[in-house]
Amino acid sequence: MWLRPRQILAPILFATVFGYLGYHLVNGDRGLLAMAQLEREVLVAEQNFAEAEAIRKIWERRVSGLRNASLDPDLLDERARALLHYARRDEVIVFTPTR
Repeated sequence: MWLRPRQILAPILFATVFGYLGYHLVNGDRGLLAMAQLEREVLVAEQNFAEAEAIRKIWERRVSGLRNASLDPDLLDERARALLHYARRDEVIVFTPTR
């Protein structure tokens, strides 16, 4: 009781097509593994963006104190001393880490 080639060909053909599509569903350029990698990259990019936004807000707050409309004398004095490397003899300078 041998099967004819036509009876075997259809299941083999479908199994091959489904195997090919299944492999590329997982491992293809746009497969599940690639999607997981892209999600990790998006997460890192969002973290970098949040950090850059925080730094930008800090700088905006510092720069707003240097505008003509609301000039902060303490901030102006701090920046002038930092840029000119100037201090009086009786002053104590405390260095703090910056970002």
